Amino acid sequence: MRKQRENKSNTKAADKLSLEIRRFIKAPRDRVYAAWTDPEQLKQWFGPEDVQTRELLAEVRVGGELRWDLTNSEGEELTMRGEYRDLQPGKKVVFTWQWEDDEDWENHTSVVTVEFEDREGGTELRLVHERLPNEASRDGHTRGWNSALNKLASFFSR
Repeated sequence: MRKQRENKSNTKAADKLSLEIRRFIKAPRDRVYAAWTDPEQLKQWFGPEDVQTRELLAEVRVGGELRWDLTNSEGEELTMRGEYRDLQPGKKVVFTWQWEDDEDWENHTSVVTVEFEDREGGTELRLVHERLPNEASRDGHTRGWNSALNKLASFFSR
């Protein structure tokens, strides 16, 4: 019984440090998947609206590196590193996410899962970012991902 309670509280704690966003994108599923997996397309929309991408490296294969060098709205230069964990064409992209030079992220790695489903007139996108280091990080990433998904939607409306 005590083990079950511990598992439930661990699950609640994990839920607190995760975020989930669903977004309808007016584009076919294969095109939305390609926007996440074609480095040239990714560079055109990835990241929040108030962030400047300096460089984006996407070795899109399981075990491949994802590195995003950016300048945030305060002018700070930051780097996010990740690794592709799962790629299911047209269905799912999974990668790790870790900020460099941030003490909250020292020895800490989170996981981003993006899933794609056909919906009439486009694609239902579900993004889950799990194992964030704290609630402030979860809240910041929620704002960031929502902003990035706005850019993705605009990418398809051009």
